[in-house]
Amino acid sequence: MAKPSTVNLTFSTDRLIKGLAVSCVSLLLIHIVLTVMHYRFVELPWLLRELFDVDEEESVPTWFSSSLLLLTAVVLFLIAHLSKRCKDRYAVYWLGLGIGFAFMSADEIAGFHETLNSVTETSWAVPGLIVALVVGIAYLKFLSSLPAPVAVRFMMSGAIFVGGAIGVELATEPYLYDDALDTLGYNLWTPVEEGMEMGGVILFLASLFDYLKSQYPLELQLSPKR
Repeated sequence: MAKPSTVNLTFSTDRLIKGLAVSCVSLLLIHIVLTVMHYRFVELPWLLRELFDVDEEESVPTWFSSSLLLLTAVVLFLIAHLSKRCKDRYAVYWLGLGIGFAFMSADEIAGFHETLNSVTETSWAVPGLIVALVVGIAYLKFLSSLPAPVAVRFMMSGAIFVGGAIGVELATEPYLYDDALDTLGYNLWTPVEEGMEMGGVILFLASLFDYLKSQYPLELQLSPKR
């Protein structure tokens, strides 16, 4: 039986990151424009608003965010595989990150954290913050093993993501308690939260591509420009 041919995959990582960033900003702007129009000028059909509402599960922004998290998980699994082949003792950390991002991708669509809110009066952001702190402490040694620029960008992206997912979530709790979710104020906070989450992930993904190109240049063909 003939041996299958080797497939060489080459693509521009810079172009991909720029495309993701432009898509992110575009979706946030569409949400903001529709929200301002609805609350200040003319009542828009719910189906139109839902389609581009960053706070709804069945929407284009949520699909984009979930896909972004899944793509990041795939890249992390790839790094974990390459690290294991090189007998890197930190390979399990990459695998752990991949599993975490895969879970967050599923959560973005399935809404596991919203389910937690329905069974307890405590906001999911409180245990979420605890988990983030525990993971951060557990990964300190891993971060110290990375090149300094990569480690700094990892921490920056993590801070942006957690600041949006948990910080803004806690800051907007009063809207929930005051039954003011259907207001202009709240619906202008949601793109801040989701924008920080997606922006943090895009920065993290860009850092992962840079790490791959510097650590495994012979394994992959990832071009910065094309």
